[in-house]
Amino acid sequence: MKRFEPLLYGAVMAVLLVALIAEGRRSAALDGKLALNAKELYGLLSNPQVKLQLVDLRAYDDDNYLDAHVPGSVPMPDCSIENAPPAARDRIYPYVQTVLIAGDGQEAAVERCRGQFMNARVLAGGMTAWSDALLPEDVGDYSPPKNSAGGGCL
Repeated sequence: MKRFEPLLYGAVMAVLLVALIAEGRRSAALDGKLALNAKELYGLLSNPQVKLQLVDLRAYDDDNYLDAHVPGSVPMPDCSIENAPPAARDRIYPYVQTVLIAGDGQEAAVERCRGQFMNARVLAGGMTAWSDALLPEDVGDYSPPKNSAGGGCL
């Protein structure tokens, strides 16, 4: 029996590993279906230990992104990297925990975009909800964050 203990132990560990991976994927899928409200997102952004990427799916014009956007958000209009400003194209990472921001939170671009990111959630109500909650906003062109002693945007 002593000869089979390492094999049995290895088999049990393999089964537990597969179960853990399956549970992690299921949990991530459920999290992705839950939208964040503006106050929840603001709370997450205020925690330096939480790493989030904010992707704004609205048009890059004076009535949308340029007029007002969540600070630190990267423009990617209509979920197309080709529509993003050149400075933003290399700042969008598919493997980072992402929050998608639309005009009202219900745009078709949100659904198209979910598949491009491993872990994406949606800002409920979009930029409209953020503005209605009177949370801080930036205006103007996108400019990538400056790398300094504190790091970059993530």
